[in-house]
Amino acid sequence: MNTMQMLKLTVLACGAAGAVFLAPTRPAGAAGMLELDMDTVPTIIGVAVGAMPDYRGSDDYTVGFAPMIRYTFSGQERYIQLMANELTINVLDDKMFRFGPLANYHFGRTDSVDDPMVSRMHEIDDTVELGAFADIVWTLADDPRHRFILGARLYQDVGNESDGFRANVGFRYWLPVAKPVDFNLSAGVIYQNDDYANHYFGVNADNVGSSGLPFFNAGAGVNEYYMVVGGLFYLNKNWLMTVGVRGSVIAGDPADSPIVDQRGDATQWIGGIGIGYAFW
Repeated sequence: MNTMQMLKLTVLACGAAGAVFLAPTRPAGAAGMLELDMDTVPTIIGVAVGAMPDYRGSDDYTVGFAPMIRYTFSGQERYIQLMANELTINVLDDKMFRFGPLANYHFGRTDSVDDPMVSRMHEIDDTVELGAFADIVWTLADDPRHRFILGARLYQDVGNESDGFRANVGFRYWLPVAKPVDFNLSAGVIYQNDDYANHYFGVNADNVGSSGLPFFNAGAGVNEYYMVVGGLFYLNKNWLMTVGVRGSVIAGDPADSPIVDQRGDATQWIGGIGIGYAFW
């Protein structure tokens, strides 16, 4: 396994292990990740291990590790959070509303993927996306652990790779089922514009390489649906553990891409476990 592949596994594994805290946001070439949701833990540092597809649309799976870090400013609701390859900054000091910028390191697709035909396509370089996120948080039954969150994330490639745009809209529901256990159910949809969808799922003269795959043009649309089921376990005052599974379906034009339809699978799974140390 080469250095870039190890880096990709390291960063993306947080998505697998984070379902307990998370709701989705998707990095580019590899399977994807989940957006860590840690309202009840002001400051935490941890690591996650998980399994996810080799690349988005792949039916081959791989394993890796990733960091989970969040710092909340004392006496405020503002925070800085790094979950795997995504950095978010909440600029609002408000319990119900969150808003701020985000930066995402978007992985491409290398020739080291397991599929023998996709590996012969030209590589897609890693890139950087900038954007913004917004959440509305409803605390239920006066219990901060019992909450419903509506959220959205916007991403624009600024690394001159795809020049594409994508957006994620979804909900996260948290329910304390026992004193040391919170249950999580999340779901949402992902929109991709023409530039993004065709860059990562299209096959053309510029990227086909020696793969022999038929040419295909992928268009814009709501191209993915997902659901997350997970749990957060308070092991003691400081140590927490998260376990979760994320299932998604690639839809629209990308589902018909030969990269997915012939060489992979439209149904994608991420699963894993993470452990963190909380500072109260």
